[in-house]
Amino acid sequence: MTRTERLVAHFRRERSWTRSLVAAVPEERFDWAPAPDEFSCGGIVVHLIHAEVFWRRLLVAAAAGDAYDPFRLAGETIERYAAFRPRNFESSRTARFGSTFAELLAAWMPIEEDTASALAGIPEERLLSATVRHPVAGLTTALEDMFLTFFSHESHHRGQLSAYLKMLRCPQPPLFTEGP
Repeated sequence: MTRTERLVAHFRRERSWTRSLVAAVPEERFDWAPAPDEFSCGGIVVHLIHAEVFWRRLLVAAAAGDAYDPFRLAGETIERYAAFRPRNFESSRTARFGSTFAELLAAWMPIEEDTASALAGIPEERLLSATVRHPVAGLTTALEDMFLTFFSHESHHRGQLSAYLKMLRCPQPPLFTEGP
């Protein structure tokens, strides 16, 4: 298995864990958030869908030797994050991908397939030779490492959703399973 194939397999494994957790959230908790200025349960999923499209474009552009910055935020990292947070939060409240967990999971599937296909098409030699800069975080690293940062982002929000479910006393599926 090539490096690229291993990364795509890891992406699919992470996503199966995320999908399993999302499917366990009761639909009546879609709009629940621990505070008004925090993502709702459904908002986390919407955020992950939006973020995946961004991450795919960032990684594919870097593999081609191009920069990708749809945000065009000025300032240092802290300032960019501060400017990004309100628009990021607002975009998590859109019904563009659906307004139930079932609708979001269905809408996410073709996006996931597009991402897996696009990432699988990145030549292995570019993983170590290409450098990519995350336009909000300012992190500059090898393309392969940015793949891992993409996976970490999803894992972070999966943990956030898991914490929400614990607060709501909702049962959760086992983590780190072989498949669905």
